[in-house]
Amino acid sequence: MKKRWLVLDTETTGLLKPSATPLVEQPRIIELAIVELVQGAKKVSRRTSWLISPGEPLSAEITKITGLTDAALNSKPSFPVVLPELLEHFVGVHGLIAHNLPFDLGMLLNELRRIGREHSFPYPPQQVCTVATFMHLKGRRMKMTELYKELLGKELQQTHRALDDADALAEIVLHSGLIEEK
Repeated sequence: MKKRWLVLDTETTGLLKPSATPLVEQPRIIELAIVELVQGAKKVSRRTSWLISPGEPLSAEITKITGLTDAALNSKPSFPVVLPELLEHFVGVHGLIAHNLPFDLGMLLNELRRIGREHSFPYPPQQVCTVATFMHLKGRRMKMTELYKELLGKELQQTHRALDDADALAEIVLHSGLIEEK
């Protein structure tokens, strides 16, 4: 059976704070997207995204960056309501990929901690951060727009929306052969 991989991206109410910061002061996920890839298939097998109510007002900066507004999120489900559907995507998955994996995984972990589920989540055994994986290309961290241009030879109009970013990263992963067995 071919291995399944998830490309993950989140949009949030802000940047992660040091781990000693109380959970109540940590940012929240406002959008989460998953693009599923199957090893050897060379194409996306499934795409899913959720808008998530953070239960608090967005800053003007976050609205400017993402285009998301309080009005757009207030009627959306909270993270605990989205979790059962999210879990369905993670069960049996071999690997997780994100462009800044420590950030996206940290955000997910904080949301799980808020509801006491951090130890019962099916974390994939393989985890890949494309920032670290492709650092050798320029000898430094690259933004996704720069990596996209470097590997695919075309511009990426970054929207700072989770599904757009996950789609772009999936394109990078498929083009680079990152998940193919050597």
